[in-house]
Amino acid sequence: MTSKRRHFSPFSWNTYKKTFQKRFKRDCTLLERLPNELFLEIFNYLSDVDIVYAFSQLNHRFQCLILNCCNTFDFKSVSKTKFKLVIQEHNTQRWRSLRLSDDDDTPGQITLFSQLFPFVKYVSQLETLSLINMKPKTAQFIIPQMKIFTHLVSLTIGSICGKDISTLELSSLKYLIIRSCKHSKWMKVRN
Repeated sequence: MTSKRRHFSPFSWNTYKKTFQKRFKRDCTLLERLPNELFLEIFNYLSDVDIVYAFSQLNHRFQCLILNCCNTFDFKSVSKTKFKLVIQEHNTQRWRSLRLSDDDDTPGQITLFSQLFPFVKYVSQLETLSLINMKPKTAQFIIPQMKIFTHLVSLTIGSICGKDISTLELSSLKYLIIRSCKHSKWMKVRN
């Protein structure tokens, strides 16, 4: 069986190439013609981390959409590469909810974030904060800084264990979830 290969003369190849490029250029812009409402609907099916990772740096329109609709960031089980890109591409001062984890998939994530973005300067406006599998040394560093979260309504600290953790006072807090070991004398509840 002989295969049929299309052979182009230099002239016809250049013509084909130009036609293809024009068509490709035109087709690429069709995505940008879709209304913002459609993208917002698509964004409802994605996490804010995935939205920033996939759509940042495309153009000014997408940057504005992302900035206005993405304010909840769950970094549990997010790769270090994706984590770094998202925190560099998005304005952390607009975030309302943050979840960080020091589990096996994301070791050192809490410490890395707090070093790159000190809480007092970048995320004091948070309303919800979750710190999962925080190591005792990290907790000794992070817990004293939490007093700056004056808007914090919900705090989750998962799997924390340590004897020498400083006390924590948050007047606006309404929901508190702490999973800890038997060393929990550092926790005090006041009404």
